Amino acid sequence: MRLLYIVLLTLIAAIVTYYIVTAFVMQQQAINKQSIYVHLQPEWDSYPGSIVYDVTNVWSRTSEGPQIDQNTRISMAKSTNVEELHQMHNKSYILVQHDNTNCHDVWEPHYARFGADVVRHYFEYMSGIQKSPDPNINLYNPVEGKQNLAEHENELKTGYSQFIPVCTEKNATSYDYAVRINDHNVGFDVYFVPSISEQEKYDEGKDFEYYKSEGCSGKNYVLFSGTCSNVSKTAGLLIVVPDRLDLPLTKFDVWFYEK
Repeated sequence: MRLLYIVLLTLIAAIVTYYIVTAFVMQQQAINKQSIYVHLQPEWDSYPGSIVYDVTNVWSRTSEGPQIDQNTRISMAKSTNVEELHQMHNKSYILVQHDNTNCHDVWEPHYARFGADVVRHYFEYMSGIQKSPDPNINLYNPVEGKQNLAEHENELKTGYSQFIPVCTEKNATSYDYAVRINDHNVGFDVYFVPSISEQEKYDEGKDFEYYKSEGCSGKNYVLFSGTCSNVSKTAGLLIVVPDRLDLPLTKFDVWFYEK
């Protein structure tokens, strides 16, 4: 019983310390969160499954701009958070964006939720999933997918790809980043690419550009983290998954941390 009290007190102390550090250290960084929802149509083998991307961008702000007022935020939501019908490999899907402000707004975290996230993070760190004990940073020890790499690459030719942009005020910068999928039976490929135009080349089976430095890409992973340096402000992640999703909702968690 005494050991249980010690563990609980340690967790409480860690959470309190985290709040203090967040209040004074994290003020130098901006946080932008958004979700991308994809509903696959009957042409897909994965139908009626869906994919959601929960994205967190953490970047350094060099200038303090005014907070976006409510009317501007509503107008921005109307123009960016739209439901659109798209096609890929002659298969259609519906794309919906939520809370997308194109990195013009800053997310204010709810501290009660953060408290639970801190506890979860420490458990993941102690079990070897997380690289860093810092609860502000989600970076994973990579875990490869279960599927044979040759079979995986063949299935990706008709799979789904998603481009996710970074947030930065610099022309060139570096990022730590992480990607996680909730279905460990399906591996993904991830590439740091210079711009969204590379996604179209990839989908058409053409040669596409991506940053070749170590840590800028990964193939057939269910957990992946890397560091990519000297990337442009138009850059982002290209994440590709095979068309064999079994879950009703396949979830990707994506984190960017500007260095």
